[in-house]
Amino acid sequence: MSGAAASGSFTMSSEAEHLGRLRQWLRAELEGLGVDRPTRSALLVAVGELCTNSIRHAYEGRGGQPINVSVQGHEDRLVIEVEDFGRSFDTTRYVEPDLDALPDHGVGLHLVRRIADSVSIDVRRERGTRWTLVKYRPGRAPATPGSADAGAAPAS
Repeated sequence: MSGAAASGSFTMSSEAEHLGRLRQWLRAELEGLGVDRPTRSALLVAVGELCTNSIRHAYEGRGGQPINVSVQGHEDRLVIEVEDFGRSFDTTRYVEPDLDALPDHGVGLHLVRRIADSVSIDVRRERGTRWTLVKYRPGRAPATPGSADAGAAPAS
């Protein structure tokens, strides 16, 4: 792949039954970008969790609402955005789950943060939330950890 970005986008409706089509599309996109199977699987989990959170929390279970997912493949990294237009994620209310206590919430975002090399969140919009995940290709991470997060609001 050259230095130019290859990209694709997918829009789904906010019903859980559409998550299967999203996963099919994302799997094919990532495979086309040369992403190895373990990384593809992990990113499918991360994006699925964010879309599920949009359905449950941003749209409070209301169907028929848009969720946009885009993928950009660069020579050194993948950039995935998940965007909804419902209730914005409240960064001040998120508490990292205590995994030893079998938590009943917060685990999905915890997984997303463990899978992606960088997670940023944009809630400074009229409506909704845009999550941006960055996953570096093997051996291509920047020399300074966290430099990809400069200027982004943390997802914690």
